[in-house]
Amino acid sequence: METSRTSPEHIKRIIYLFLLGSWLLRLYQGVLLYQLAGASFVSVKADNSFWIYHALQIPEYILGNQFLGLFLDLIWLILSISGLISKSGRKKGLLMFAVFINYYIIYHSVATHHEHTLNGILFMLLLITISNNKTFILCFEALRYYVLFVMFSAFLWKLFRGSLFEAGQMSEILKHQHIEYITSYPDSGYSNFICYFISKPIISNLLWYMGWITEMIFIVGFFTKKYDRWLGILFLAFFVMNYILMNLCFIEFCIFLIVFWPWRLQYEDITDNQLY
Repeated sequence: METSRTSPEHIKRIIYLFLLGSWLLRLYQGVLLYQLAGASFVSVKADNSFWIYHALQIPEYILGNQFLGLFLDLIWLILSISGLISKSGRKKGLLMFAVFINYYIIYHSVATHHEHTLNGILFMLLLITISNNKTFILCFEALRYYVLFVMFSAFLWKLFRGSLFEAGQMSEILKHQHIEYITSYPDSGYSNFICYFISKPIISNLLWYMGWITEMIFIVGFFTKKYDRWLGILFLAFFVMNYILMNLCFIEFCIFLIVFWPWRLQYEDITDNQLY
C-alpha cells in the first residue's frame, strides 16, 4: 500500500477544515456562544478545570454579554478560514486552542452534560500548536494509540460490566434512548423503524454484538498499522450506525479518522528542524 505524500502542514489544514465544519454545524444547531447568551441553567459537574473557570466567573461574564460571545465566535471562524488558506503558525494554533477550550467549557456547562462529541477536535487541536516536526510526529502517533484505546476500552467496559451478556440489552437501550421521540411522534417513519428493533430483541442484539466486535477489532492497531485503512472504515461505520440507531451525532468526533490514514512513511523525508 503506497503511503500518501503529505506533511504536518497538510494535516493541520485538515484540522482547520474540521474546525470550520464544526462552527457551521453549531451555528445551524443554535449553540454558538452568542446563541447561548442568557442561558438559564449551568451545570459544572465533577470537573476541577470547570470549577476553576467558573470560579473566575468567565463563563457567566461571556454568557451575559451576547456581543462578546459573537466576537469570540467570529474569532473561531476567522482563525479556521485563515488556517485553511495560509500556513499554520504556533501563535495562531495557540489562540485557536484557547478559543476552543473556552467554548468547550461553556458549551458543556450550559448543556448540563459533558458529551464526548467535541473531544476529537479538542485532542487534535494540540497538533496545530506544535511547530517542531519531530514533536508533531510523536504526538500524532500518540493520538493514534489514544483512539485505539478509546475504542478497545469501550469493548472492555461492556465485557467486564456484563452488559454484553444481558438478554435483550440493545432493545432496552433503544427504549431508553427513544422513549420521548416515540411517544411524541408515534406515527413517524423513524419511530416505526426503531420500534421494529425494539420488538425484535434477537435482531437488535445482533447489532449490539456487531458493535462490540467492531470495538474489539481495534486491538489489532496496537500491533500493526497494516490494517489502518480498514480500521478507519470501521471507525466511520460504527458512528454512522450510532447515528442511525441512537440518533447520536458524532461527526465532530470523526476527526480522529485522520490518524488511520497511512501518511506516516512520508515523514521520513521531513527533517527535525523544519518549522510549520
